[in-house]
Amino acid sequence: MAERPTDMDDFLTQPMMARVASTNKNGTPHCVPLWYKFNPGDGTFEISTGAESLTVKNLKRNPAISIVVDDQKPPYKGVTAEGTAEVSEPKGKDHEYFTPSIVHYLGQGAVEGYLKGVPGQKERVRITVQPKRWKFWDTSVPKMGSIKLD
Repeated sequence: MAERPTDMDDFLTQPMMARVASTNKNGTPHCVPLWYKFNPGDGTFEISTGAESLTVKNLKRNPAISIVVDDQKPPYKGVTAEGTAEVSEPKGKDHEYFTPSIVHYLGQGAVEGYLKGVPGQKERVRITVQPKRWKFWDTSVPKMGSIKLD
C-alpha cells in the first residue's frame, strides 16, 4: 500500500484558505473557500462550517470531496487532496473548535468580534476529510508528485 506524501505537511499547517469542492444534486461542481485544520499525524483535514450549507447538504448525499490549498504568490506551492468526507452531527455554535481556528487565521484579537458575528452564531458541523489521492507541487524545488492510496 502506498503511503501518504509528507513533503507538504508544514505548508498545509499554515493559515491558508482551502477551496473545497463537492457535487451538487444536478451533478455540477460546487466549490467554496473555507478554513481548515490539517492533521499531519493521520493526514486528515477538518473543517467547521454551517450545518445548513450547500457543501454539507452535498456531502451528506455524496461524500466525494476535493480540497485545493495553494500559494497565491511565487514560488508557487500547492496540494490537491481527493477523498471522502464524514459530516458530524450538529455541534451547536461549536466555539470550542471554532475559536482555535479564528486564532490560527486571524489572531487572538479577532476572536470576540468574530464569535459575535454571523459565522459565530451559526449551527455548525465538522467535516473530516480522509484523502485517498494526493497531488502536490512546489516550484521553489521544483517538485511535483501524485499518489493514490489503496
